[in-house]
Amino acid sequence: MSQVIDISSNDLNVRILSKGATLAGVRFADDPRNLVLGFADPDDHARIPAFAGHLAGPVANRVRAGRVEIDGQIYQMPLNEAGRTTLHSGPDGLHAQDWTISEQGTDHVTLTCTLPDGCNGLPGNRTVTASYAITDSKLRLTITAISDKTTPINIASHPYWNLDGGRDVSGHSLHMRAAHYLPTDSQNLPTGELNPVTGTPYDFQDPYPVPLDPTLDLNFCLGEKMRSDPVPVATLRGQDGTTLSIATTCPGLQVYTGANLPDHSVAMADCPQVAPYSGIALEPQHWPDALHHAHFPDIMIQPGDTYRQITDYLFSKS
Repeated sequence: MSQVIDISSNDLNVRILSKGATLAGVRFADDPRNLVLGFADPDDHARIPAFAGHLAGPVANRVRAGRVEIDGQIYQMPLNEAGRTTLHSGPDGLHAQDWTISEQGTDHVTLTCTLPDGCNGLPGNRTVTASYAITDSKLRLTITAISDKTTPINIASHPYWNLDGGRDVSGHSLHMRAAHYLPTDSQNLPTGELNPVTGTPYDFQDPYPVPLDPTLDLNFCLGEKMRSDPVPVATLRGQDGTTLSIATTCPGLQVYTGANLPDHSVAMADCPQVAPYSGIALEPQHWPDALHHAHFPDIMIQPGDTYRQITDYLFSKS
């Protein structure tokens, strides 16, 4: 059964669910609105099937045919998209696991998940930790992973943001420090090209209204490797002036406008009404399907390595 964890500061109140290490609630200043699509009751939250707030992994995003080659051996991940691709490591990914609370205080919590060798079709006994910590108006998420065998790791935090409580996110503006994106094919997998955003509908180098565009489910390229310290990469602003600034160590940011979110006709008291385009996912991660593109940043870790990802969410209002 999922446990509910509340952490807070003078500026932020955050709710975490232990199942999936899920970010289910963010409230800023004195505003009672939830800034993410998430419900206080884990049973209600389970009604949103689109990975809302979960940690996705151990290999987030899509993998072509679910096939992974490691040291000449082929590993088969479960195919959970029309039998053609693996999305977020299949039905038993990190999002579906019951995480253990390993350390907790009033303003922080650390959760741990252990994946045995062969889970998700991948090698290695893997231990993953997720630490949420609040300082004033900043929420920091630190994710680590280790394995006793060579294995791919690419973990993504998957909240859907709605900063102004509108039925959709068309009143938001988005600014990203990304000059290139990865175009995709008919299976929503990267073609291997890196395209400039200039002159496309995906140019957010200056603040631009979020389009209700079903094709906006793309990785934006932030760098060639994981950094040691977070750098600012994106700013999302609601029409009421509530602003989220994201800094991350990750080399990619997946942006998804929630076109396929389910349509719940009844709004819950502690969450914007869930419907297509009712939240935008901004997911720091490595580039998708890196296992099949040698020129993408590498996602393999070796025994003795520690995968580490840090993302800061900073809130303000003008």
